[in-house]
Amino acid sequence: MDSMEQLRRFEALYDQISDQSRAGRQDTWDHRAGDWDRKYRQVDERELHEQRVKDTAARLRQRGLLGPDQDVADVGCGPGRYVAEFARTARSVMGTDISPKMTEYGEAYCREQGLANVRFQPVDFRRADIAALGWEGKFDLVYSSITPAISGLSGLDNLIRMSRAWCFNASFVYNDNALHTEIMHELFDREPRRYKTSHSHWFYELFSLLWYRGYYPESSYYKQYREVRLRADEATARRLTEYLLDEPGATPENALRVLRWLEAHADADGTILEASDCWYGWLLWDVRDRHERK
Repeated sequence: MDSMEQLRRFEALYDQISDQSRAGRQDTWDHRAGDWDRKYRQVDERELHEQRVKDTAARLRQRGLLGPDQDVADVGCGPGRYVAEFARTARSVMGTDISPKMTEYGEAYCREQGLANVRFQPVDFRRADIAALGWEGKFDLVYSSITPAISGLSGLDNLIRMSRAWCFNASFVYNDNALHTEIMHELFDREPRRYKTSHSHWFYELFSLLWYRGYYPESSYYKQYREVRLRADEATARRLTEYLLDEPGATPENALRVLRWLEAHADADGTILEASDCWYGWLLWDVRDRHERK
């Protein structure tokens, strides 16, 4: 199989990612926005998430990609934690998300942090006209992390078109969550869905696609063991049900089953331990460094 055939193969594989679940819909992320913002304000969740945010930013600063002369975009920014951290040293940072509610939370968080060099734009990234928005080649670093915004070729192409220098993507390559596995075994008699426990296929397909397009993606890994205490309440049960089952399984009846399971397994203080071992795959590539594969 020659390079062009390999490229077409990996383009087809990568484009299939966009077809998974309801993860690319605005209403899904509008619905989750408040829970995410509250989650990242809880002490244990905040500390773990902030550590990954700070470690990621430190690696990018070490490479000279978050300095006072850099303009940065965070695609699929959620409630703005990466935007805020990047803005502490970058010249400017723009966050985009399909959910206007997510960008509202991001704006509020950055105001709390006293950051004036940020802006947020709600947009369906995979369908966005980058040229019409004035974003083509406007950013020194275009960042993305575990987001459906760049699933499929249209999202990836938009990501690359926005950059005048570097692109970055982070994805799960391994996630062993004992609580998720136990719930799925005991209540639904099956394993968690593959794309909930690993994006290793995404990582591999994206690396290969970039390679056969002529780029030179750099790969590295970030490992984090996480322990958090979850309230055994309706909000936690709903969030777990939506995450683990997606449509059509994320029904009120299944959420009630998960709630009863959480209550039965909770400690005396009404919480349950969620422990997970997460490995993230990082890909960094320079859009200016590209050669035809032969």
